[in-house]
Amino acid sequence: MGKVHAWLLACAAAALAGCAGGPKAETPAGVNLAGNWKLNHALSDDPQQVIAKMRSQAAKIIARASSGADEVPQGGRGRGGRGGAGGTGGAGDTQPPEVNPALTPDEPSPGGRGAQRPDPLRYSPMMHALSAAIARGDFLTVRQSSEQLVFDYGATVRSFTPGAHSVVSAEMGVADQISGWEGREYVITIKAQLGPNIVDTYGLSADGLRLTEKLRIGPAELPAVALTRVYERTSETAPRASPTAD
Repeated sequence: MGKVHAWLLACAAAALAGCAGGPKAETPAGVNLAGNWKLNHALSDDPQQVIAKMRSQAAKIIARASSGADEVPQGGRGRGGRGGAGGTGGAGDTQPPEVNPALTPDEPSPGGRGAQRPDPLRYSPMMHALSAAIARGDFLTVRQSSEQLVFDYGATVRSFTPGAHSVVSAEMGVADQISGWEGREYVITIKAQLGPNIVDTYGLSADGLRLTEKLRIGPAELPAVALTRVYERTSETAPRASPTAD
């Protein structure tokens, strides 16, 4: 019985090791993302709807924190400082919730009461990551080889080595990046030391005429957001500009 138990444990460990292998360097047979692609807005998610949802969530978080900071619990501390006769309050003090600093940087609000509030996403790292993805534009040229996969948007070029791990710059510092093939999809995973993680997946349709990108950002200061964009093959190419590395 002991030998059988040990054998089962060994098999389970081997299975887990196989699952943890991460993205592969080898290109799946018959998968070629290369070509010119143009975004089909009708088949893709509307980024403005995603942004509107993020803005609503951020505003609610800020409002809850502001409401909590204004409350003065009985026997506790208010904004002005000390509470009742005890001076510093008792063990049952209710502390006001804190807003994630990514949504409310330490700076005074313009104007007084009734003044227009600043955009709650102005300093959001998740919003910045989403904006950078949207700004790449509608055109994409993919160049693929066994050693490299290049996503050329005209003004922005993203180059990846399948199966490779690297350290890249991120919104709030640096991040670990690994990319490669998972099944028939190319997956780029960016794990930040601070700020949101990003997973960007590209998959080819069975007929090879559509390229679908599934972008997931977060969770971080806000719940995770997802954006799906569908590209179709085209003879057009992106307007050329001085490219920047992404």
